[in-house]
Amino acid sequence: MTVHRYHRQTLLEGIGKEGQERLRSASVLVAGVGALGCAVADHLVRAGIGHLRLIDRDLVEPTNLQRQCLFAEDDLGSPKAIAAANRLQAINHDVQLEAVVDDLRPAVAHDMVDRCDAIADGLDNFATRFLLNDLSVKFGLPYAYGGAVGYEGTSAFLRPSPLHRQRLVTREISEAESGPCLRCLVPATPPAHLTPTCDTAGVLSPVIAVIAGLQAAALIQYLAQSAEPLPHVLTRFDARAMRMHQLDISQSQREDCSTCNKGRFAALESDHGSQATTICGRDLIQLLPPEPQPTDLDALHKRLSAHGSFERLPFLLRGTLQDELDQAKQPVGLTVFPDGRVFVHGTLDATRARAIESRWLGG
Repeated sequence: MTVHRYHRQTLLEGIGKEGQERLRSASVLVAGVGALGCAVADHLVRAGIGHLRLIDRDLVEPTNLQRQCLFAEDDLGSPKAIAAANRLQAINHDVQLEAVVDDLRPAVAHDMVDRCDAIADGLDNFATRFLLNDLSVKFGLPYAYGGAVGYEGTSAFLRPSPLHRQRLVTREISEAESGPCLRCLVPATPPAHLTPTCDTAGVLSPVIAVIAGLQAAALIQYLAQSAEPLPHVLTRFDARAMRMHQLDISQSQREDCSTCNKGRFAALESDHGSQATTICGRDLIQLLPPEPQPTDLDALHKRLSAHGSFERLPFLLRGTLQDELDQAKQPVGLTVFPDGRVFVHGTLDATRARAIESRWLGG
């Protein structure tokens, strides 16, 4: 450890030299290396977290450069996880960085938290966040949740009840310091028409910085084992109103929560692979939600029409996305059904189909 590098941090009450050593011994999974994941990882590497595992399925695109702080023009077309790891290694050569270019799904989820002490959320969809939440509860790992779209962002540092913990970790979360899990706050995946994404609603880059800063601040203090307990709050930042609002969630654990109270890990136990199927004889992937999900096709039509050509038919919504191209450089098509089923036209790659769904529907 280079004392000079972390000198200003070790001066902080609650960290000091002992806390800095704990940070050096800590390992964090950064799930998703988009805007939030980049910013959180940057803070953690500069703080001296000893090991970061970065997982992301996407490549760097031109529109990412507006807000994803670890990427430059030279990275266009590169896997995000690898480009981010290279940049972070240049920032701090003492940190061990592990890049995983893959889709975060049940088949790889357990490996992703192996020997990790905490989880940082850099995702853009609730389906995969519920997977992180299952890992958090099952393995007793704190979960730094974050999300941002438009002018607003939300964060919370979730420490689940140890009731169903199946593995001991470096620092055990006690029942006294535990609080709600993500399922307590959001019991089910919000429908597509209620979940705007960065691609449909845009995002202000400084909002990312604020939310990622809150996530990283909680992780650093927790992993340094600061004596000052972190509050159980949900923080919402509205950049347009220049206002931050905090909601006390310390009493928000639900008695009927399927995850932290009943010990059911639905996202981990489901086979995401079976949710993506190739339609025989057609160049498309069908994506099925874990359970039927009523979707307001009229609201979705209004939102997607600004990004392509879409028509609302009696029992479905279909069209093409002007900024999403297939291998033949033709616009990728979407067909959305009232029960939440989605056809992604123009690809036979299930991973890419899921990425497109997440990007435009928030799936």
